[in-house]
Amino acid sequence: MSTDTQAQQDLQERLKQYTSYESTPDEALSLFQEARAAGCPVAHSEKLGGYHLFLDYDDVRRAHADHETFASSPSVLRPLVERPQFPPIEYDPPEQTQWRTLFAHALNLDTPKRIESEVRKDVITLIEGLQAKRNFDLVDDFAEEVPLFALCEVLGFDREKRGEIRRLTVDMHAYAEDPVKGPAAFMAFAEFGIAEVMSRLEDPRDDYLTYLSTATIDGRPLTPQELGATMNSLLNAGHGTTVSGLTSLLYEVYSRPELKQRLIDDPSLIPAAVEESMRLHTPFFGLYRRATKDVTVGGVEIAEGDSIQMCWAAANRDPKSFENPDEFDLDRMPGRKRLMTFGFGIHACMGQPTARMEMHVALEELLARVPDIELDDPASVRHEFAGSETALITRLPARLPAR
Repeated sequence: MSTDTQAQQDLQERLKQYTSYESTPDEALSLFQEARAAGCPVAHSEKLGGYHLFLDYDDVRRAHADHETFASSPSVLRPLVERPQFPPIEYDPPEQTQWRTLFAHALNLDTPKRIESEVRKDVITLIEGLQAKRNFDLVDDFAEEVPLFALCEVLGFDREKRGEIRRLTVDMHAYAEDPVKGPAAFMAFAEFGIAEVMSRLEDPRDDYLTYLSTATIDGRPLTPQELGATMNSLLNAGHGTTVSGLTSLLYEVYSRPELKQRLIDDPSLIPAAVEESMRLHTPFFGLYRRATKDVTVGGVEIAEGDSIQMCWAAANRDPKSFENPDEFDLDRMPGRKRLMTFGFGIHACMGQPTARMEMHVALEELLARVPDIELDDPASVRHEFAGSETALITRLPARLPAR
């Protein structure tokens, strides 16, 4: 057997055994790069019940645009477990359209402008807390809190509930693969959300929770199960991705003195830094789809009923779409291709303008107020998988130099 043949067989075997539950983000990205270089843009894993991986940018984008061939139902996560569907992302048209309209009351293009001033106040308060502590963790003491405050503002939660929201979010990701703990974590989160919505029937306010308490689908009130799934979708998607994205952004900026200084000198470049960090460190590696018919992609035959992971992280590092894809390039933004970080098509993340605003405001205020933050050990920082394709930095210890 030739060396090339042996290497190809070895690669196929590693792809067959790939799952984010048994890998690290760095290992996964390296494997995807190797597969693409070997002429394998569509890989196959036998894990999680078996699924194909779309690695190329164009394949991922086209598949997202074809919801009739690549369906979101019954679930965008693997393995499949018994639980209610997440609206609107796990519904296909026409049901998906009604759910998306319901969600648009909370998340729309006006949301960032509506809450930005409050987000900025909260960010400044958090920074004052960092200044008082001098030694802190940019994850626990800052990045975790920014989207929690924003969610409270968007949805109407009392702010003292944000610790519970965070705990429930972590549990749901951590136990996503467990057939017993996974559904239990989902239901715990659902019950929390249902209780919050139902409390508005007795104590209505001018907020989205009150709107949900009387909202309808198909002309009928939402069932308790649907309310729970709705709150799960809003709270889960609105927090984890932003925490991961913001932490990665802070790591890149505060570990690169030349990048930090450039952003201080020209804050108008902050949006480009946000985009490039979200491309390079995709917070969620990708959602799954179900083939509704036999189809061929990248020379690979995919059978009706097969699972496919739309690998956003791989698409965001496709060298055919992004030159020097493993490099952080602040000048990449002009003429750039649209990132796959938030999906694409009818299921594109509705909260992405708000998430971008939160990261922009957070970095802008940090650089203006505490540009001298020093990371304790940037060389040791690694991204980790935290369940259900979520990739993040779990700790980012830092300090302010003594005055």
